Amino acid sequence: MKMSMGCISPLLYAPLIFMFLALAGCGGGRNMPATAKVSGVVTIGGKPVEGVEVRFESNDFASYGKTDAQGRYRLVQGATVGQNKVYLSKMSGPAGVTPPEGIDETQLQIMAEASGGAVSANVPRQTIPAEYSDKQKSKLTFTVPTGGTDSANFDL
Repeated sequence: MKMSMGCISPLLYAPLIFMFLALAGCGGGRNMPATAKVSGVVTIGGKPVEGVEVRFESNDFASYGKTDAQGRYRLVQGATVGQNKVYLSKMSGPAGVTPPEGIDETQLQIMAEASGGAVSANVPRQTIPAEYSDKQKSKLTFTVPTGGTDSANFDL
């Protein structure tokens, strides 16, 4: 039996049409802010610090990076061009204590705070002072230039 293209039910096209319309609407009409590549070095007293989470936030966008053994970081998605609030975080605990897989540093901080100040020896602690690590208290800012930068350095 020979089938012509005219015999295919329009219902077979419905999933394709639905998928196209769904993908076309994913932007929600929201314009993303202009971003640029950002990288730099985090040091304490001039010495590089490994494992520091670096976060840049503006009103419209947030990005994250983590320092390597030389204290270097690169924000995964860049940062908003212009003024950004910056906060840094590094959690550490007693030797041999490793945070469970899937737990990030913010969750560890909440666990530590939930212990009512009597932080258990097994709960990792924030090693960066609150003036740099607390999102509400941090006074660190950085103005990202249009072309980005590789010198967004922070010496604590």
